[in-house]
Amino acid sequence: MIATKQMDIRANIKKYFDMAFEGEPVIVSRKENKNVVIISEAEYNELAKAKRNAEYLAKLDKSF
Repeated sequence: MIATKQMDIRANIKKYFDMAFEGEPVIVSRKENKNVVIISEAEYNELAKAKRNAEYLAKLDKSF
């Protein structure tokens, strides 16, 4: 996991996007602790699927 500042992202956006695409999450520090993370679309899709599965399993568990 890489951490960088917003200014560095602006100056080297391709570099950081390539890192995210290769599986390395990039944390972007912002004021007032409003940080963001850049990840690849594939990784995002995996996380979204895992979240949906967890929500579904929780519903099933609650119904029993």
